[in-house]
Amino acid sequence: MFGKLGKLISGRWKTVFIGWLIFFAFIQWVSPKWKEVALDGEFDHLPKEMDSIQGEKRFAAAFPDDLLASSIVIVVRREKGELNDNDMAFIEEELRTRLETILADIDDVVINEQLAVAEEELGEEEFARQKTALEDDLVRRLEIGPIPESEITQITSIRSPTDEWIGEMLISEDRQAALVIVGLSEKFLEYGNRDTIHRIETLIARPGGELFEEELIPDGLDLQLSGTATVGRDMLEARDESAAATETWTVGLVILLLILIYRAPLLALIPLITVGIANQVSLSLASLLSQFNANDGDILFGFRTFVEMHVYMTVILYGAGVDYCLFLIARYKEELDAGADIDQAVSEAVGKVGSALTASALTTAFGIGMMVLAAFGKFRDAGIGIALSLIVVLIASLTLTPTLLRLFGRFAFWPHIRSERITTTAGWISGSTLMSKLIELNPLSNGWEKIGQAVLEHPRRLWGWTMAIMIPFAAVGVLSWNHLSYGLMSELPSDDASVVGAKAIQRHFPEGTAGPLTVLLANDQMNFNSSDAKDKIAELTTILREKSDELNIADVRSLSSPFGRHEPSWEGLSGFRLAAKRQAVNEKTKEYYVTQVEGLSGDTTRLDVIFNEDPFSKNSIARLDGVEQVIRDFFSKQDEPLKATHMNFIGSTANIRDLKTTTDRDRIVIDVAVLSVVLVILWILLRRFSISLYLILTVFFSYFVTIGFTYVLFWFLESTGEFAGLDWKVPIFLFTFLIAVGEDYNIYLMTRIDEEQQRRGPIEGIRVALLRTGGIISSCGIIMAGTFSSLVLGGTLKGMQQLGFALMFGVLLDTFVVRPILVPAYLVMLHRGDFGKWTWLLGGGAVPTTTEPESPSANLETPADNQLQNG
Repeated sequence: MFGKLGKLISGRWKTVFIGWLIFFAFIQWVSPKWKEVALDGEFDHLPKEMDSIQGEKRFAAAFPDDLLASSIVIVVRREKGELNDNDMAFIEEELRTRLETILADIDDVVINEQLAVAEEELGEEEFARQKTALEDDLVRRLEIGPIPESEITQITSIRSPTDEWIGEMLISEDRQAALVIVGLSEKFLEYGNRDTIHRIETLIARPGGELFEEELIPDGLDLQLSGTATVGRDMLEARDESAAATETWTVGLVILLLILIYRAPLLALIPLITVGIANQVSLSLASLLSQFNANDGDILFGFRTFVEMHVYMTVILYGAGVDYCLFLIARYKEELDAGADIDQAVSEAVGKVGSALTASALTTAFGIGMMVLAAFGKFRDAGIGIALSLIVVLIASLTLTPTLLRLFGRFAFWPHIRSERITTTAGWISGSTLMSKLIELNPLSNGWEKIGQAVLEHPRRLWGWTMAIMIPFAAVGVLSWNHLSYGLMSELPSDDASVVGAKAIQRHFPEGTAGPLTVLLANDQMNFNSSDAKDKIAELTTILREKSDELNIADVRSLSSPFGRHEPSWEGLSGFRLAAKRQAVNEKTKEYYVTQVEGLSGDTTRLDVIFNEDPFSKNSIARLDGVEQVIRDFFSKQDEPLKATHMNFIGSTANIRDLKTTTDRDRIVIDVAVLSVVLVILWILLRRFSISLYLILTVFFSYFVTIGFTYVLFWFLESTGEFAGLDWKVPIFLFTFLIAVGEDYNIYLMTRIDEEQQRRGPIEGIRVALLRTGGIISSCGIIMAGTFSSLVLGGTLKGMQQLGFALMFGVLLDTFVVRPILVPAYLVMLHRGDFGKWTWLLGGGAVPTTTEPESPSANLETPADNQLQNG
């Protein structure tokens, strides 16, 4: 098959090359921009049946006018002394007034956008007749609430310390700080929030902001920005910056490594062109699939792209793609060295390495593709996207790379054109071939013989000492397996606006103020407007407050206690005015805490719980669990129909808990699936189950060593002294990538060992195989690790840096420890019979040999050897 493909490409390389150019231009033209179809939320990828997702739907139905999906919190404070009357006047007369102006401006934008949509739908003439009526209707709807169909973020509310409803709760107990809360209709991890946040930043920035430039901010008054929407904005911007920097570092590192390896600029350019085009094609295909599925399609399990997916696709594609090109070009150069002309060399190279490269790519793609079993959409879609990119770069390596080699011809080796034809001398590969350059550049190239000899002479000692060094880190990896960080702010740089603002809030308010937990209670047999139901809610509120120390609760607000610990002041009111004020508060309380939607008949109420902890922290999840248990215990002791009350939890903490629940399950499912699939592939290829199992266990062990070492390193580097753990995405991405890539190299080593054992015997064959594979595999490992290091060098998010380091370290550990020491040392012990009666069970047995006498030609690469080497 691949022989025919090689002849086809060699004979019609111009057609193939032009075809690639046309397809590349076409796919770029028809595919949408990445951000137009990529999901930008974190929790949009949760399964629809999760509690917080169901709760959000029920909340939207029960409280349609309360569309506070996220918020911008402006902290107004004094470091010394309490806020004074001038400060409060500034908040109401200047700050709030300017915010209302921003709200009005956004309303104008919404009206214009909606009118443009109407004109397109109705046609010019019909639109002209209805324009006035449409404008009036839009204005009326904006007065009632935000327009759901609008894609622009809406400011749904502005609440300040003079607010009759919650104003008192927005002033700190020390009277040094006050909050202005701007409610938004979009979730916190949405790109639509950025413009609104930027406009508010432009307003309050010091120096440079409008209020500062107009000298309206009282002396000594500090304004900071925080809130869930601001955290989300900073996360998205950090991801974008990290993605751009990572791609730049990836390309730069690949160029540097290729030039160092090839020492020929044009030859280094060939892999770069191949993987560059393959990368753009992969991203375009992913965008097209995402666009199709967004329009009610259902291809590849409903595949959808997400914002940072292209970083993972790019890094993996560049690492694997350059390896594939390296193998193909190496074989091409070997064919030229053997006397073939350019057409023959291209044809033979594709024919002889095609099956090996395909097996390699499909092994990795199948392993990573097991992420499709994940319930969390990001994991599932990442697996599909990365597997797609691997297949695309494989096709490009087998078709586009040969055409580029044919296009450049002998000039590909400039400035070494004259030295391209050589004669073979003693040694397993000629001194001026491309492969020798790879080995020369490898730091351990001159040590492979010594390593092989040491493995033969002292396998048990070498294996034991290596394991002794690695076991402590593996133990840390096992113990820290569940010690993960789900906090978003812990990933951000300390000087980001949301982090600075959050610290300002924490100095004067409970940490959970910016992201309260909402408990939704629903019972279609109850009316929570009734006095009996209100009494039960009061009882539940009291119980939660009594457990406030245990659950670290700062405040509980409900139908029976709408202001929590901040009871409104009735000072100066009496008689009719007092009664009217109480009546207004009661009406507002019912409207806020009990559904007023027709048909639901008051069957849904809410409680707001404010924790003393960061709503994004892992500890807050434990607090939520405690609150849930208290509420369940309370209702379990009630009579019917109250006993049948259903609860949902809404808010950042609830979302994070569902995220943890989902990803914990996914880690187990995906780990088992990846191990099983790769084990089956190894068994099929090697036909020895025990050996295949050992190879799986070595990479599995190196995974825990990597996790442990990464954990210790980042714990040591944590400047605050409070290490929350590795980012929650690190373990599953690391495991999937490391198992798939690590076993790929093991397959190559074991295949070569089998070949050499047939020729040289079971022990000597291991040494020779290790010697002959050392240079090429370690060079590929360095390239792969180099591309992963771009995540560290380019990433500003701690999670991306942790993942990049872990992948880099894991690949290097597999390349320079697991493959050259743990695998061959075990095999030597096995074939020496060191395991006694267990030898046969562990994979030992007679190896048929046809030992050949050593001669100069015996050390040369045969065609069969070269095919294995390029596997």
